[in-house]
Amino acid sequence: MSGGGLDVEAFLDRLRGIATEWESAHDQLETLRVVASSPDRIATATADSGGAVIDLVLAAGLRRHGGDTVASAILEATSSAVEQANARRAELVSGSVALAVSGRRQAAEAAGSDSAGVPSAGRGTG
Repeated sequence: MSGGGLDVEAFLDRLRGIATEWESAHDQLETLRVVASSPDRIATATADSGGAVIDLVLAAGLRRHGGDTVASAILEATSSAVEQANARRAELVSGSVALAVSGRRQAAEAAGSDSAGVPSAGRGTG
């Protein structure tokens, strides 16, 4: 729209872009899986976007390792997978929040600049 009014198409395009990015972040969260192994490769763990361990694979021949070694390997693999999943989730969520704040700011700025010089409608005039 011309003449200082709100450019509805540009505003809708911005909203569509924000919606697309939100959907992408949501999809990434839904499918997020992080796999981590212990340094000795005895244990390999998979964590999901909620930080839950959803799979644990142990190497063959565990009997030749002591119980403490196996327990330590499991703890290292699961801890690493969960930490990485939580970090990735935080990145996705903070990006989504930043996107929402940016979109809101842009909309507010657009609305503010579009109404510049236009008197606001008041109540009880007269």
